[in-house]
Amino acid sequence: MKRLLYLIGLFFVGCSSVFEPESDCGECGLNVYAVNLIEVNGVYQLEYDESLAQTYTMLGATTDCGWSRHLRWDTNYQYKIDSDWVSLVNPGSYTDDDGDANVMFSAWQPFIGYTVKVFCGYQDECGVQYVDSLSIRIVNEE
Repeated sequence: MKRLLYLIGLFFVGCSSVFEPESDCGECGLNVYAVNLIEVNGVYQLEYDESLAQTYTMLGATTDCGWSRHLRWDTNYQYKIDSDWVSLVNPGSYTDDDGDANVMFSAWQPFIGYTVKVFCGYQDECGVQYVDSLSIRIVNEE
């Protein structure tokens, strides 16, 4: 009987991690990129379209942690509309089942010639913070 209790005790101690979900703490990562832009010397190039009030492009982010990560986005420049300052990128997005997210970036005519830095970040359940950035130069060469 003692032997049986000993074996059962070993089973529960030895297999206790099977019943606990694995943590993603510190292993999620973050990589941001421009979906449709060409990168030249580490800077993406956005050709400004003068027939529009703004020129748009999609940015992407990849994590290794799957669904429903709230990503926050911002830029080092803002644009004033009436009395409000707005960022050149939407401020938030969520990851899909694969850990991917998209957000829109837009530039107005006064930003032609500027190189805009876009930042993205989030925090996992354990408080580990992930931050990545990219640069976009707004050009008018056509």
